[in-house]
Amino acid sequence: MGERFIWGDSSAVSAQLASEVEEVYTSGYAFAARKTDGSVVTWGHVNGGGDSSAVSAEISSDVVTVFTTSAAFAALKSDGSVVTWGFDNWGGDSSAVSAEISSDVETIFPSRYVFAALKSDGSVVTWGFEDNGGDSSAVSSEISSDVVEVFGNREALAAVKSDGSVVTWGDANNGGDSSDVSDQLTGGSIPSLRAVLPLPLLNPMVLLSLGGRVAGVAIVAQSVLS
Repeated sequence: MGERFIWGDSSAVSAQLASEVEEVYTSGYAFAARKTDGSVVTWGHVNGGGDSSAVSAEISSDVVTVFTTSAAFAALKSDGSVVTWGFDNWGGDSSAVSAEISSDVETIFPSRYVFAALKSDGSVVTWGFEDNGGDSSAVSSEISSDVVEVFGNREALAAVKSDGSVVTWGDANNGGDSSDVSDQLTGGSIPSLRAVLPLPLLNPMVLLSLGGRVAGVAIVAQSVLS
């Protein structure tokens, strides 16, 4: 389903990328290729998601799509469970919510540092950098049902509910505190939110053509991960 030309060093996984790649996903520091058999192959910065050895068995099959923050990955599997890896504080470590994302996850909304999983019952589960939305405990009762979509900027998250109301959390100075406009976000006719997603700290480019083969990736930028 498409040949992926990437400039850089993917030699350690070149055999796995020689065929049957369906999609390539990028964080700021690594790549993840999903293959036709539902497995995922990763490469790039070892602390930014390039090393997925800790979850290799879990992403060897049944992955339907992958989501990314700036330095972590979250794989959504066909049974509604989620597997994460990468930089712990930016979403790679989901151990605190592992029971909640073990089933019934429909989709995931990533921000720069946080993942927000929308479940089939309309509830939202978050993890990642606590101050920027990974900790949603202050609004847990408000996002426990009826959420239809979540938007994220660099520092905060906003959930749109089925009644047209909006719930926000994260860094107060960057959108997490909507108290000044709360009377305008309580329901009724609210225009569609449009997330302006920040560019990752690195900006890798993947060029797609035909053939199902990955050939290499160029990453030119200074990493903040060690």
